[in-house]
Amino acid sequence: MSIAQKYHHTQVMTATPMELVLMLYDACITALDNAEKAFAIEGPDRIQHISNNILHAEDIITELAVSLDMEKGGDVANNLHRLYDFMIYHLSQANIKKDVNAILDVRKMMVELREAWQKVKEQEPARSEDAMNAPSRGTVFANG
Repeated sequence: MSIAQKYHHTQVMTATPMELVLMLYDACITALDNAEKAFAIEGPDRIQHISNNILHAEDIITELAVSLDMEKGGDVANNLHRLYDFMIYHLSQANIKKDVNAILDVRKMMVELREAWQKVKEQEPARSEDAMNAPSRGTVFANG
């Protein structure tokens, strides 16, 4: 394992649930950026780069979706699940049609969601002691 890989592994293993969510959003946004940039590639590698990055973004969104606690998360979790399903469908269509606009649409949604989760993270330390000790504290989406 390289030093960078060890650092990343340590970063992931020591992150809070909220930090992990933000890392997933960052990775998805990066994959979508890379998919968009791949449209400028000349030659036969173009399609493969676009497809690989879209599939990577879909995998990350799937991970976000399966991590939702539907019982504790209530309406927020249900709405996020529907939004994630929409994003995955939109990206699969973008991959089939090689539609950069669909990629940009999903990227915009991911950036907005990431900003919302960042605000939640920033407010977390200011919550009352009762909220900090709630059983759902370890569940990423139940506190949103």
